[in-house]
Amino acid sequence: MKKILVMACATLFLTVSSFAQVKNYVGVVRETHYPAYDEFLDDLGKTFKSHGYNTYAEYVDAYRKGGFGSGFVYVDAEGNNYIITNRHVVSQMASASIEFEGADGGVTKYDNLSMFITDDDIDLAILRFEGNAKPFKTGLPLFEGKLADGQDVQSAGYPGLMGEPVWQFGKGSVTNASARIKDMIDPTISTVIQHSAQIDAGNSGGPLLVASKNAADGYEVVGINTWKAVGRDATNFAIPAKLAIQLIEKAKKPADDATLKADRVAKFKAALTESTNDYTAIVKFISYDMASKQGEASFEEILKHGSTAVRNRIASEFSYNPMEGLRYAVAYTVYKDFSAENATDEKLTAIDWQKEHGLYRISSVKVEEPKKTKVAKDSKKTTSKKPDSKGNKVPEISFNGLGIPYQIGLSAGGFIPTSVDKDEADLKGGFDLTASVFPGENGMFGVVFGFERLSAVGKDFNAFGFGACFRIPLDFTLFCVSPNASAGFRMCGGGDPSLLQGFWQVGVETTFDLGVDYIRPGIGLGYRKAGNSFTFTDNRNLDTTVNSSNLALTLTLGFLF
Repeated sequence: MKKILVMACATLFLTVSSFAQVKNYVGVVRETHYPAYDEFLDDLGKTFKSHGYNTYAEYVDAYRKGGFGSGFVYVDAEGNNYIITNRHVVSQMASASIEFEGADGGVTKYDNLSMFITDDDIDLAILRFEGNAKPFKTGLPLFEGKLADGQDVQSAGYPGLMGEPVWQFGKGSVTNASARIKDMIDPTISTVIQHSAQIDAGNSGGPLLVASKNAADGYEVVGINTWKAVGRDATNFAIPAKLAIQLIEKAKKPADDATLKADRVAKFKAALTESTNDYTAIVKFISYDMASKQGEASFEEILKHGSTAVRNRIASEFSYNPMEGLRYAVAYTVYKDFSAENATDEKLTAIDWQKEHGLYRISSVKVEEPKKTKVAKDSKKTTSKKPDSKGNKVPEISFNGLGIPYQIGLSAGGFIPTSVDKDEADLKGGFDLTASVFPGENGMFGVVFGFERLSAVGKDFNAFGFGACFRIPLDFTLFCVSPNASAGFRMCGGGDPSLLQGFWQVGVETTFDLGVDYIRPGIGLGYRKAGNSFTFTDNRNLDTTVNSSNLALTLTLGFLF
């Protein structure tokens, strides 16, 4: 009994010692942004607040305070030191840092880590110490063998607790050694490791370990913890460690830039033409530089006009990481222009590429300048679109029509007279049908064309006419409230008597975004004053003018083009 007790104590001592050794090589990774990047985020938050998107402004402010992940030391056979972590932990870094917590509570920090290589397909990033320094003689060894379902594993890292990273060493087992999950890694590239060892926010980039008699510190890294399933207990996923080894070897023998770019363009085209893909397949090709320049406009456009599914997905990404949300928004815009049959070699030449963290990503899309054509002196300029500072197309109004998207609204309803100035006129309520045209969903000035069916002086009239309208669209994402005012005239001739009506109206219209592209249903309420002049042809001095006040109730349907 005494021998058993001694062995148990010895085993406990060795285990605790191994834990301490592992902790020496696992640290807290933080990224440092470019100054221009922080300025952009500051401006973005202010813009969202000014546009009424307070929730999204709060996401930006929270993100600017900075996050963190985990990473660990790996030393190769030549003694080169690396920090292995997830790409999403350092995706926008100008540089990075790593902090190691000692057994005594002291912290050793290394600043100015640089990106050695990263990969969009497998969410890995390999960092180097400043000046390629080698502060570690040994690190955690990487395991390249096969795992078995049910095998014991340990997770290590610094998940957040009360907003601060706190060391955590968890224990679990492999629940699926070769999980095939496309949303994580394309199964043609690799499977992922599903396990039950404890993972929380902040563990990203930390090691998944197995006990090993061959390792000096008692453990080998079998994977890099990356994902946690929502809505399921103890369902966590790690990228196999062998992929990190392959990535490091790839970085040691880099291909020339021309080959790297050609390979990237080919993969982009394949993603555009694959029938099972959607815009999310090309997010990895969008540069953060492009997201900072065009993301805001694309994001707001999707909030206003995107389908419910697209809007919800992009808003979800934005809530987690604003820059990733902007990349998704830009990817949606690019995908609409270049997917399927539009992914021709000729059209793809409009796309500019840049190197970002060693990967070629899209920096901008060229906007074709209009061809100059000779016009007669008495003719107007043709419609054209020029890029603004963010690369968006800015329309110019021309004689040939509006060179911008426009909204056609159809309103049908009735009007109820609330007062008339002549009882003998016997003006009754009637039916009203109006078509309005505005330059865009949020256009302020438009024209209206109307038909009205009314009864007065013992007769029925079908009056037609037009007018001008002014409105102030107040967009609340899911609906838009537009106070408005309009004025114009309608007439009905060829009968006895004839009718000429002048009117003005003030009111409010509310349209709803139900997630259906290009269609906006709504309701309207207005107060209208009208002067109705009736002229008789027999000159019996029966001509009369009836001034009336009316309450107008309408149902509307807007179409965006």
